[in-house]
Amino acid sequence: MLLDRQNTHSGVDAATLRAVAGTFATGITIITCTTEHRPQGCAANAVLSVSLDPPLMLVSLAESSRTRAAIESSGTFAINVLPDNPEGTALCAEFASRSDDKFAQAAHHPGTLGAPVLRDALGWFECAVHSAFPAGDHTLFVGRVIAAGHAEGEPLVFFRGEKRRLTRKR
Repeated sequence: MLLDRQNTHSGVDAATLRAVAGTFATGITIITCTTEHRPQGCAANAVLSVSLDPPLMLVSLAESSRTRAAIESSGTFAINVLPDNPEGTALCAEFASRSDDKFAQAAHHPGTLGAPVLRDALGWFECAVHSAFPAGDHTLFVGRVIAAGHAEGEPLVFFRGEKRRLTRKR
């Protein structure tokens, strides 16, 4: 059942929503794209697999994100899954910042569609924008996966507002 858009219920406040959403562990990714000017990228944990046939991935980016604007312009993006190692932690910090040159220390190569693929990524998806939807203060981009790959290792995870490690039961 869809919520009536005219409903006067205000819903939950932003602080509560953030706290409850933080109980859902997610992987940390770097979303990248290239415009005619230069590469753009940002850290994101609102990423999910939508469909295997056709292969679709979804990313959610804030309206204020420079990367969101660059994806709208370029029509392509890459999702780089960060590894749980010093390189992944450093990439997370750099791409979560407002730095103007996030790629200065990030080894990368252009993917099939031109979006930067990070050398130290645990996994990556190259996507062509399939559709985009405004959603509150974010835009949801659904991308058709054109290429993908992965390496061995463990992912960097975000839980309750912090980077965390996966622990294996023995």
